[in-house]
Amino acid sequence: MKKIIKLIPYFASLAVMPLPAQAQQIINESQIPDAVQGPSVAELVTNVVGILFFVVGAASVIVLIVAGIMFVVSAGNEKQTKQARDAILYAVVGLIISTAAFAITNFINTQLTK
Repeated sequence: MKKIIKLIPYFASLAVMPLPAQAQQIINESQIPDAVQGPSVAELVTNVVGILFFVVGAASVIVLIVAGIMFVVSAGNEKQTKQARDAILYAVVGLIISTAAFAITNFINTQLTK
């Protein structure tokens, strides 16, 4: 079980590695020489918050799965059962906080870009 937990960061980094390769954009020609057109600050903030929300959501789901397995395997051991319940509680609280942060950031971003 500990080996699997140690391998999670490696697989997570493999999932994130293609992101810089997909970041290239086709730049439209403009009237100003050497002008670079890219995403606005609002779009950039929205993209970063979306990526962070995805990462936190994925981490919460992984923690919920691992804690659920710990809870089932604990076989009545109070210490392991308490650890599993605490992990589930912390994962759910983290997911609620990240969802609230995502909603607040999107609301502020929409209000500022009107």
